[in-house]
Amino acid sequence: MKREEFLQVVSKESIEDFLRFTQTPKNTLEPFDLNELLQELPRKQKEVLWEKLTHLLKETLVEKPVETWQMTGDDENNDCMDVDIVPEMKQTVAVIQGVTTVVTASIPVVDETVNYKVLLECAFILNGILPALPESEKNLQGAIQHMCEMWWEKGLEGKEQLGKTVFIMLLRKSLNKAATGADVVRLWNLHQTLLYFDYDSEDSNEVKDLLLECFMSVRHIKKEEGRRFLSFLFSWNVNFIKMIHGTVKNQLQFFPRSLMEYISEVYFRAWKKVSGEALKILEHNCIQDFMHHGIHLPRSSSVHSKVREMLSYFHKQSKVRQGVEEMLYRLYQPILWRALRVIILFRI
Repeated sequence: MKREEFLQVVSKESIEDFLRFTQTPKNTLEPFDLNELLQELPRKQKEVLWEKLTHLLKETLVEKPVETWQMTGDDENNDCMDVDIVPEMKQTVAVIQGVTTVVTASIPVVDETVNYKVLLECAFILNGILPALPESEKNLQGAIQHMCEMWWEKGLEGKEQLGKTVFIMLLRKSLNKAATGADVVRLWNLHQTLLYFDYDSEDSNEVKDLLLECFMSVRHIKKEEGRRFLSFLFSWNVNFIKMIHGTVKNQLQFFPRSLMEYISEVYFRAWKKVSGEALKILEHNCIQDFMHHGIHLPRSSSVHSKVREMLSYFHKQSKVRQGVEEMLYRLYQPILWRALRVIILFRI
């Protein structure tokens, strides 16, 4: 029976058979459905399978650690992560790929009746090797990333650590020149993982820099999910709001006017969602700042028309969104009052 046979081959002594099960050719006369098998497995057998799977992964990595996968040779050839792995490591990669396949297929069958501590350990190990994988192993990278994403979406124990790893990788990928809109969508799907990063930790400095780059990315600004993501970033930390605004202001001169409605939408969505101290900073340090520049910037300024266009977006929203008109009046009032006082004093 396939079920018992599969349980038997999850071991270092039966590697070829294990790979045969996890890499079944599509034209086989006896197709092996891993998802169906896992659904049918009794609770105890699931736990046995996961124990054997974790043991196999540990043995494989002890024998062939990831750092030994790259070609040995001249140092100048080893500086880049794009090198191919040593040929004899191909089977090691295949085994880890197989383990990843089984872990990923196991996620949908995890519920409160199953003890999945060992499966979590296996997922953590895979998550740990992900950043160290050579660039040549894109298939394995993608498989482990997908596993982490599924784990996060399922909301299982340990989702924070797995989600944070893949979030950073997707964040970097979404900023690459070769990135697509689909990469931005995947990033948005994991946006809540940002809340598990400690804003004040030095470990988060790279994340901050990458997030600010997103505000300079036309791909993120034009994509609907990208604008949702950018708006969400205003809620991470009140100090980050000021960094965001500074970045946007510095980029205004480089943005084409066609992007200004999208940028305005990002600010407006953020205004609708944030509250408390974050709302206060967004209103007074960002929106009111645009109001000040909209009134006082000379028309010859390269950003005058763009700032006015952003303000115009808010003015239009005041006609259809409750609370916008009151906010505009409250923020414009001190600016206009100061301007009026200057005129009066000048005439006196």
